[in-house]
Amino acid sequence: MSQRLENKVAIVTGSTSGIGLETAKLFLNEGARVVISGRREGIGKNLEKFLGPKCKFIRCDVLVEEEISYLINEGQRLFGRVDIVFNNAGAPDFVRNIDDISYEKVTQSLNLLLTSVIIGTREASRIMKAQGSGSIINTASIAGHWGGCGGSVYSAAKAGVIHFSKVAALELARHSVRINSISPGAIVTEIFGVGRKFQGKDLETSDDYLRETDAFNDFQPIPRAGLPNDIANLALFLASDESSFVTGQDFLVDGGFTAGRPLDLASKSFKKINDALKEFKG
Repeated sequence: MSQRLENKVAIVTGSTSGIGLETAKLFLNEGARVVISGRREGIGKNLEKFLGPKCKFIRCDVLVEEEISYLINEGQRLFGRVDIVFNNAGAPDFVRNIDDISYEKVTQSLNLLLTSVIIGTREASRIMKAQGSGSIINTASIAGHWGGCGGSVYSAAKAGVIHFSKVAALELARHSVRINSISPGAIVTEIFGVGRKFQGKDLETSDDYLRETDAFNDFQPIPRAGLPNDIANLALFLASDESSFVTGQDFLVDGGFTAGRPLDLASKSFKKINDALKEFKG
């Protein structure tokens, strides 16, 4: 049986942990040759050995334009082509409220969360246009859709990723280069603020616990934590030829969070309002 990414070459930024690492593993399992990257060189080199000969690590700080360019062009040099680029690197908010805003923090946030995606897309598109094919996947966030899911600057940057991806996709469609974005919800990773553990349990061995805990029952309609594989599985679809007619789209993976409130919760709220109005009239 053929693998979904057989003979394809993928580059994944921010892939020494979390969503990026799980995606790289899945891509490798589906037949791709994968370049992983990040700032933590020691971890990256160990992962390269662990993941096998079809995986190469290249150190890349996405705050540095030249390092992004080197990453993607070196990936092409190593493997002869670049079919998939997943611009995934990111970090939590640097700015939590209006009073905390400074030019330096805003610049750092935008450079990390938006500018790096733009530069990564530019570099990937140069190679992919010449090939006449390619898939670029950009990590956005539910914060780019809804207020209250992140700080103002973080949310603005992620909204920028969504819209940049759509507009750039229109430009590159005639070259058979596709661009889509993924907006994760509450995915339990280092960026979620819990490190590699959640309530004392290792993330890599606690999937069942995360599915069973009631900690997320009131956060989103699907009552479990989002896991890195939930994003990786969608990234696999967007990277594969199965999505060859899909471009310029943003995909929300949030357990139904942005769909609205379940009817039973909404009904409880309406009942409270109705009861209050009856008391007022009485």
